[in-house]
Amino acid sequence: MKMVPTVICFLLLFAGEGAFSPLRADSEEGRKLFQEKHCVLCHKIKNPGTVFSPVCPGLKDVRHRHSREWLRRWLKDPAKVWATNDVDVQDLNTRYFAYRGSKPRPRESFMATIIGKKVVLTDEEIEALIDYLWQL
Repeated sequence: MKMVPTVICFLLLFAGEGAFSPLRADSEEGRKLFQEKHCVLCHKIKNPGTVFSPVCPGLKDVRHRHSREWLRRWLKDPAKVWATNDVDVQDLNTRYFAYRGSKPRPRESFMATIIGKKVVLTDEEIEALIDYLWQL
């Protein structure tokens, strides 16, 4: 009987954070959505967030730049999040112009390049995409 707690402790210690999370399976669904929703046309998963090629920032290590909650709101309604001009939005705009090697002209922003390209996602799709991005 003493063996059961030992096995449980071993699994918890060495299985890795979130290994028992039901959301882990969603990362594969998120990978599929990334292709199906054509995210790949503008974002590259192997580029860092300082590289805007072909159009949008790379997504490598996105979990170190943005919180899950921020990404959730961004994927739901980027224009609404952009209007908040929060720290993440300011960082995104700064990285965009640093990559371009220029300063923004009046009324110019990174958002101007993506406005109107809204992709409608369900809450479940958003969670699956975030789970996928967290694996990168």
